[in-house]
Amino acid sequence: MTDAMTPDAAPPSMRTTHAPREYPQALRGPWHRWWRPLLGVGVIAAGTVLLFGAMLVYALVVVVAQSLGVQLPDPSSVTDAWFASPAGLLVTNLGLALGIPLALVATWAQAKRAGLVSSVAGRVRWRLLLGGLGVALLLLVPLTLGSDLLLTQLGLPADDGSGAGSGADESGWWPLTPASDWLALAVVILLTTPLQAAGEEYFFRGWLSQWIGSWLRWRWLAVVVPAVVTGLLFALAHGTQNPWLFADRLVFGLIASLLAWRTGGLECAVALHVANNLLAFGLAIAYDTLEDSLLITEVAPVDGAVSIGVTVVTAAALLWWARRRRPALVVTDPVVTDSVVMDPAGMGPAAMNPAVMDPAVTDSPVMNPAAAGPAEGETA
Repeated sequence: MTDAMTPDAAPPSMRTTHAPREYPQALRGPWHRWWRPLLGVGVIAAGTVLLFGAMLVYALVVVVAQSLGVQLPDPSSVTDAWFASPAGLLVTNLGLALGIPLALVATWAQAKRAGLVSSVAGRVRWRLLLGGLGVALLLLVPLTLGSDLLLTQLGLPADDGSGAGSGADESGWWPLTPASDWLALAVVILLTTPLQAAGEEYFFRGWLSQWIGSWLRWRWLAVVVPAVVTGLLFALAHGTQNPWLFADRLVFGLIASLLAWRTGGLECAVALHVANNLLAFGLAIAYDTLEDSLLITEVAPVDGAVSIGVTVVTAAALLWWARRRRPALVVTDPVVTDSVVMDPAGMGPAAMNPAVMDPAVTDSPVMNPAAAGPAEGETA
């Protein structure tokens, strides 16, 4: 009898291990192949084509309606003031919110797990998101108003970038000078600004960061390169701006990437973005400066430096709070190391496990289990 025929010979078995991947490399999983990132780009391109196609169809409908004597809102007659109206703000916010479904579909096309764009747990961790929003608001409000008052006392221009500063400087924080349609604006802001902020985070810090990270084998490259690239694109996407305003937005993008990496998901980045926009828009409608806020192209050096400082301090506290919740920091997948898997009855080889991991992901770092362990009933 050969060794293979002896009763003591161990049958082939399935051994599994885990190759942890941090958030920027979450898409380098079982389904990753060199061509799969192209599927994600295809989804984004298709979504963009559909959006512009819908705009073109509407423009044709407007032309036909006008020829029939029916008046519809004409996109060619849109003014800057329209974007500061309730209708304009609603359309803008909902348009930016489309980044959420686009990112989810593109992530599913690339990795077969749409939820990975939300977090390494494959879903939104609502305690982290809602708690983070509370922490961010608790810090941003006093820091922003306090720094504004301090600059006023020092005789320096106090403008937080929302456009509210000039109104407050002339007559103090009281009385308020709200816009005539402030109530409608407030409703639109409360209901849709969180979606707008989340849409930007899902696209820039979510899908785009992970898409870049999926091309990179080395951990630190996958952390640094997506953060820098998406931070620059995020700042540039805001249009014309002076260096200090550009720096403010660039730093915000870099910090949002840091939060996503060090918490394993977008929740804290979304919370910071939502809190920042709610405060900025709230001050803008309180002093009737929403149009100036939306069209702002420059800030003074002191304003940019103060805004950056407020963001850094708030983000640091938010990160400290989030890390105390011990969220999962990595996503793991089973790796089949044997080529043949026996069925439970030992009657012969069973079907191959489809979740065979690409060897390209095995160079990901193994995180400290204590640091990566789930918290508050959350599992990765």
